[in-house]
Amino acid sequence: MGKGGDKLFQKRRAKTKEDLARRKAILAERRRVLIVCEGEKTEPLYLKALASNLGLTALDTEICGDCDSAPINVVQYGKKKLKSDSEFDMIFFVFDRDTHDSYKAALSLIEELQSHKKFKNKTIIPITSIPCFEIWFLLHFEPHNKPYTASSGKSPCGKLISALKAKVEFKDYAKGSHQYFDLLSNRLPQAKINSANTLRQSLQAGELEHHGNSTTLMHILVEELEKLAEEQKR
Repeated sequence: MGKGGDKLFQKRRAKTKEDLARRKAILAERRRVLIVCEGEKTEPLYLKALASNLGLTALDTEICGDCDSAPINVVQYGKKKLKSDSEFDMIFFVFDRDTHDSYKAALSLIEELQSHKKFKNKTIIPITSIPCFEIWFLLHFEPHNKPYTASSGKSPCGKLISALKAKVEFKDYAKGSHQYFDLLSNRLPQAKINSANTLRQSLQAGELEHHGNSTTLMHILVEELEKLAEEQKR
């Protein structure tokens, strides 16, 4: 190779190094999000469709539904993920209150993670729903903070799902059968408003951690993902 060829090769190699350095810098700036859901497919399917609609990729957002429905197992699974991959900036734990015995223990474990010095630079948030995730679907149609209790062989979540099935769009609803985001996407802005308002009303009524009336923190997760998507576009 002559001198001209050498110079061209060196320029190309330098440019390749610059491109790689630039790509690494861009990736380093991207915030990474971990979302750990209950084992049912409903939540992961919905959230994956939401993330895709926002233009978020696996580089930005990892959504796991590989643990069973016990809240404590959701948090313990996420804790293991954090230990194996410390590069996540935000971690969300998505689980229901319903009749789960480990609900309060799961919240306590999240508080431990939040206060752990190893995770001091991370945002760790429980995204809980009372009685269950399906309240988020119902809030796409109307404000709804009715309390549900177990009776007639149905859990609080079972009762709420019966109310959801009264909507034409959900008359054949079954957990994990569909991702439902496309069906509801045009109602998302109203769902966020309804969700925030019902939560505020419950807290004003003195309900600690929204344990009473039907509420959810899903609007917080959706808004954080929307912010992340906007960041990645800039």
